[in-house]
Amino acid sequence: MGNILKALAKRLFEYPIKRKPICFYRQEDFSSTGEPIKAQASEKIQTTEYEELVSSFYENLKAKRKMTKLMQEQNRRLSMKKVLKKYPGWDEMTISNLHNLFLLFDDNKNAMLALDDFCALLESLGDNSPYEVRNAKFEAADIDGDGWITYDEFLPAVYNYNPPEDGNLRGLGKLCFEASENIRFISNLTVGEQLEYGLF
Repeated sequence: MGNILKALAKRLFEYPIKRKPICFYRQEDFSSTGEPIKAQASEKIQTTEYEELVSSFYENLKAKRKMTKLMQEQNRRLSMKKVLKKYPGWDEMTISNLHNLFLLFDDNKNAMLALDDFCALLESLGDNSPYEVRNAKFEAADIDGDGWITYDEFLPAVYNYNPPEDGNLRGLGKLCFEASENIRFISNLTVGEQLEYGLF
C-alpha cells in the first residue's frame, strides 16, 4: 500500500499540473504576433429623422415637466401664504401639522370629520372643554349643516375656538402652535440628543 502511494506521489511531482495563466486582456485587441491593435476611431453614427424627432420631443417634454413642477411649487407657496394671512400667529408648520391631524382623524376617509372625530382630535391637542362647548363649536363650524366639517371649515373652527385677543393666540390656537414648535424642536435634535431628553 505504501509503495502505491509513493509511486503516485512521485508521478504527480514528475508531471506537475500547470494552470492556464489568468489573462485580463481581450484576444481581439491584439494581433497574431501579440502587438496591441490601435483602437480605430469609431465612426459617428448618422441619426435618422425619426430619432431626431423623438429626441426633440423628449427634450421638450423634460422642459415642460420642469416648468410644471416649478409652477406647482409656486402655487403651493402662494396658497400657503393666503392661508397664513387668514390665521395670523400660525406658521406653515402649524398648518401642516393640523392638516396631518385632520387626515389622521378622518375615520371614513371622506375628507370630512364627524362630531366624534372632531372631539377626539381636540382631546389629542390637549383641549379639555366640555362636550356641550365642543358640540356648539362644531355646529357653528358646519356651515352647510350636513353634520360633517371639511378641512376648510376645520381650520377656522380650531383657530377661533378660543378667539385671539389683541392679536395674541390663546386657548386651542395657542396649543396648536406650541405643538408644532415642539415637533420642530424634536425633529431638529440628533438621535443622541433625543436619547438624552428621554424621547425613546
